[in-house]
Amino acid sequence: MIVGAKIMCILSLIPLRAEDKDQSEIVSQLLFGEVATILERRDNWLKIAVHHDSYEGWIDRKQVINIDEGEFDRIALIKSRQSEKELKLNTPWGLISVYQGAPILSKDTSFSIGNKSYSWLEKLPSAAEESIAKTALTYFNAPYLWGGRTQYGIDCSGFVQTVFHQKGIELMRDASQQVQQGEQIPFEELATGDVIFFASKETGNVIHVGIYLGENNIIHAHGRVRIDELRPEGIYNIEEQYYSHFYYASRRFI
Repeated sequence: MIVGAKIMCILSLIPLRAEDKDQSEIVSQLLFGEVATILERRDNWLKIAVHHDSYEGWIDRKQVINIDEGEFDRIALIKSRQSEKELKLNTPWGLISVYQGAPILSKDTSFSIGNKSYSWLEKLPSAAEESIAKTALTYFNAPYLWGGRTQYGIDCSGFVQTVFHQKGIELMRDASQQVQQGEQIPFEELATGDVIFFASKETGNVIHVGIYLGENNIIHAHGRVRIDELRPEGIYNIEEQYYSHFYYASRRFI
């Protein structure tokens, strides 16, 4: 694997780390079928740029395969993402789970990427037909995990990014990046499916994000994916009677 080569994630999910060691912080994850470009190599570690959001980090080279430019270009154009929580896929290295939010590489029972063959075990993947709000609710009670992007662990911006991916809308990885996208919306004009950002009182930096469900409710990843009350001041936790996050801005992406 050389600098400039194209790679694809071949497991259910793999960690994207801040540094080239197993002990390093996980900054994001790649899901099965997601592709990237190699920027640097150090022994068994590859620094990559993820195609769909340009996010950079380090991965273990044993968790990906090389693909040619043609396959990379084809996969890079795929906008449909799996809506099912988990599907089983036969691969050349055995059976794996493919999680919600992964790109749908093929809706055929069997398909090939390069010289490797794959087949869906029981059910074919399908794209989400529900609204942003209903898709967001499918993650309800998923545990919070810094850098996570699945039902089994997800962070606030990964949650928003993955939900919008399933509607064919590509967002950046971090809340501080997402707030630069879309159309700014006044708080008074919020509609279901709008994205709301929150900032630190000390620094003013955007540190949190969630999705508006309507009727003054917001769904967001905070300890778990949960629903709280949204007020002009921010997110109000009724159970513990305090503001967990303070309002910064709202954006519309659909």
